[in-house]
Amino acid sequence: MHEISELMTKDHRSCDDFLAVVEKAVNDQNWQLAQAEFPHFRDALLNHFEAEESILFPLFEKRTGMYQGPTQVMRGEHVQMRQLLAAAEAALAEREADDYNGNAETLLIMMQQHNVKEENILYPMCDQQLADQLDALLPELQKQLAG
Repeated sequence: MHEISELMTKDHRSCDDFLAVVEKAVNDQNWQLAQAEFPHFRDALLNHFEAEESILFPLFEKRTGMYQGPTQVMRGEHVQMRQLLAAAEAALAEREADDYNGNAETLLIMMQQHNVKEENILYPMCDQQLADQLDALLPELQKQLAG
């Protein structure tokens, strides 16, 4: 049973895909497309964070008693990624390619490192600890991920 891992990992890939569309548009200097597509990436990423922070992590913490463990680390990384996201969005609004690319590259690296930790450590732990709650949990996560 890896339903949580599969759902959340699939959403990681979706966020990656949205970012790739924006990056290509910026590299092509298609600012109109980049600015039109960025909200899809932003919203997908923020919905993902919210699904974890308001639904998945609290259930995991309650079940395991680990309130200062991996979920706390992930929340801290979410804060950093939100800051990079805002900086990238501001640079995009000003059509500052170098600033955008710097922030987006740092964000991408951080997302990749973050996702590896979640996909290889935290999500499998959630699959194991929350297996008896999947019927209620999965639809709730799906709803939040969809926005």
